[in-house]
Amino acid sequence: MGAVIDSNVFIYAAVEDSEYHENAMELIHSLDRWIVPTIVIYETVWNFRKLGFSTEEAKELVEQILFDPRTSLADDRQYLLEGFELLENLSLTHYNDSVVLATAKDIGTLATYDKKLRNRAAKLGIKLLPEELE
Repeated sequence: MGAVIDSNVFIYAAVEDSEYHENAMELIHSLDRWIVPTIVIYETVWNFRKLGFSTEEAKELVEQILFDPRTSLADDRQYLLEGFELLENLSLTHYNDSVVLATAKDIGTLATYDKKLRNRAAKLGIKLLPEELE
């Protein structure tokens, strides 16, 4: 099974003492295809910086994502404008998530731990992974 992967899945997988570390690792290993919007890479690096990762550590983790044979970088171009449509009444603060949501709407499955994004995805009928949050 393949899924669009949100940045928080990669972050929880990378941070061993994080709340969802084990679950994120299991989730990542259970998927045979990772659809990764480029905006997710940017968000992941941004969060690695906030968490105190060194440039080299962040680079190594991004390389692991990019060069994993399961990774398929999404061609964001088709989703960039649809992201605006999915904003509805939300502010531009939610644009990145809207682009991820537009990608997941097309693919059909979204892996995320972001509760607000999960709620928005559920309203669009997108399958969610993990199926339930603890």
